[in-house]
Amino acid sequence: MTELSRLAHGVLFPALGRRTVPRWARARVAEGLGGFVLFGKDIASAEQLRELTDGLHALRDHVLLAVDEEGGDVNRLEAYGGTSVPGNHALGRLDDPELTRQAAHQIGLSLVEAGIDWDLAPAVDTAVNPLSPNGIRCFGADRALVARHAAAWVEGLQAAGVSACAKHFPGHGLSSTDAHLGTPTVDLSRQELVDHYLDPFRAAVAAGVDSIMVSHVLLTQLDSVPATISPAVLTGLLRGELGYDGVVITDALEMHGISDVAKLPEAAVRAIAAGADALCLGAWAFGDDVDAAAAALVTAVEDGTLPEERLREANARIAKLGTRRRPAKAAHDDSVGARLARQVLEVHGDPVLRGDRALVVRLDPTHSPAQGGAAWGVEEPLRAAGVEVEALSVAGDTYNAEGMIKAEIGLYLEEFGPGADVVLLVRSPHRFPWQAPVLAELLARHPDCVVVDMGVPGTDFAGFRGWVRTFGASRVCTAAAVDALLARR
Repeated sequence: MTELSRLAHGVLFPALGRRTVPRWARARVAEGLGGFVLFGKDIASAEQLRELTDGLHALRDHVLLAVDEEGGDVNRLEAYGGTSVPGNHALGRLDDPELTRQAAHQIGLSLVEAGIDWDLAPAVDTAVNPLSPNGIRCFGADRALVARHAAAWVEGLQAAGVSACAKHFPGHGLSSTDAHLGTPTVDLSRQELVDHYLDPFRAAVAAGVDSIMVSHVLLTQLDSVPATISPAVLTGLLRGELGYDGVVITDALEMHGISDVAKLPEAAVRAIAAGADALCLGAWAFGDDVDAAAAALVTAVEDGTLPEERLREANARIAKLGTRRRPAKAAHDDSVGARLARQVLEVHGDPVLRGDRALVVRLDPTHSPAQGGAAWGVEEPLRAAGVEVEALSVAGDTYNAEGMIKAEIGLYLEEFGPGADVVLLVRSPHRFPWQAPVLAELLARHPDCVVVDMGVPGTDFAGFRGWVRTFGASRVCTAAAVDALLARR
């Protein structure tokens, strides 16, 4: 292993791909690999996760382990021993920075227990566009609100001894494009960006955030390429205007927002040259992708495209991550998240179930790759509470979805009587055009239904018998909704 190869490997953060330490990972860590981003598919239980993180840390001193544990809808540990808290949208609605600080601290404590060094959170985008795919992950649409909660979240997490990461710089709350699927665009001048758009990141920097994730947003008035590989954005705005000297990590380089512009080897070189320090390769990036990125970086230094000093600077910054002092014997407290979920819950009309059975009709949203495999919904918790639940799930591409819903509800009410409970389960239905006519038809035919919305509000449910808003789909938000349906609130 040459020194240049070690430096090239040191900025790479691939996925792991297995629930035990794989052979390919051992070899690359020996080459100097910076660490790994763990995803839900790598986790089976709290015990397995701790064994895995211990095994990875044992491979070499300072192997950094990162996850996307935002709380709310984007989490990796909630179902495997991690704590459950409402997500950013719910915390923004409560608008008490101290509560946000407490929620983030609980996440940090659960990450410490799991052996995680670096949390790729919080998301501090400002959801100005109501159709933003990240709306539920944002504190809100007001930049000042987002800024104060960004600072509180960073402070709470890092006080637990875990490095935070404010994302997704420079922010794509104005766009409705999911960067997993395409390149979001933001058409603002440099002055507009500096004067107000970047305020949440400015607040995170002032709070001492250890890292910032750069997104694949294209700032059309600053550059012709995504921020990930833009010197004007990374060096000009983030390093220059905001004065940030911490670690800058890219969003996943496998996402279409960047891969449609530059494939992995080229993107790796251009991102480091532009001012990034760490490269998140993606959920499906393993040994071959590590080899390709490392080789590209080495070649770029050797042919003069990339200064070796840039790699040394990046490695030096990364070396400071995961070194925060951790509280002694502090365990996470699940009651904090449960209390916040009950506090933010909204109940309208009469959503209480009248019997011991219910039909739950779920209108599934478009799946977000950021969410991973996390489950959502009230069906299983209702069953656990003794309710006999029948369930129907439909999505935008479900064949004859409207016909299925009409037939299933008709059959159910014919069997159990017109007063039988039907629960409509939705999540930000205003974002999905196919759901509006479905809900309108249900309101016209079955106004006695109860609605549970676990997303960002945007649809008026007035006219239904009752409705509940949770402002998120985490475990504690689900429990709060079930309590409302069962009159246990």
